[in-house]
Amino acid sequence: MPFFTNPFGKNDVSDFEGVFVPLAHSQRHHSVVAAHNDGKDSLSKDISDEKNIESPPSPENSYSAYTVDGLRAEIELDLSASGHDTAYDRKSKVINKAIQDIGMGKYQWSLFVLCGFGWLADNMWLQGVALTLPGLTSTFGPSETLVRYTTCATFIGLCIGASFWGVASDVIGRRLAFNATLFIAGVFGCAVGGGNTWVGTCGLFAALGVGVGGNLPVDGALFLEFLPFASSGLLTMLSVWWPVGQLISSLGELDPRGLEQLCTDLE
Repeated sequence: MPFFTNPFGKNDVSDFEGVFVPLAHSQRHHSVVAAHNDGKDSLSKDISDEKNIESPPSPENSYSAYTVDGLRAEIELDLSASGHDTAYDRKSKVINKAIQDIGMGKYQWSLFVLCGFGWLADNMWLQGVALTLPGLTSTFGPSETLVRYTTCATFIGLCIGASFWGVASDVIGRRLAFNATLFIAGVFGCAVGGGNTWVGTCGLFAALGVGVGGNLPVDGALFLEFLPFASSGLLTMLSVWWPVGQLISSLGELDPRGLEQLCTDLE
């Protein structure tokens, strides 16, 4: 497996040794195998009820869950139950079963942490804008009422970013949208510190919001696409990163002298 991969390029499965495993050599998730066996039993029972006889299972219903024929039988059974049979339905069924077989591995947990940084960045910058308002007033001179429009500019960027990148990720792909939004957030997050005027700083905060607001919906979609159905509850667990971002932003604004005074008062 290569040490570094181009995040903007297309990779072939042959570049990742051990990723592609033949179905006959795979270890399918126990829930998938159980569903396969239950589906065969249910189908055989329905056939027997229709004929009103005790007939042995036909060869097409006796496939193992570890063969291509068995997988094809599972897909046919699911499609007949759903009532929809299109090329997209067949592909999505195969992919969902593959993800369920993979389960929650190292890649999924790494993706949980990676996507969690999007939620972390969102609340970190919202808290950061509020903490920088007094500094903007003392540096550039806007009144306490006027300086609040800095927050308004940030939220305008958040709305634009969420609307644009939520749709764009379906067109250009999740990976490119994910990397682009984080890149925008990182660049303009650093540039905010070099604003020369209050209006210019508001513009930088708005551009920052485009990246942060766009990353949040892409995070959820990207994580959900690789999440097994049995572990779908972890999607809501991404919110645990939200207070971490607020904590980091608050600690960054902490005055060491005030902390020292607090310790002295407690003593």
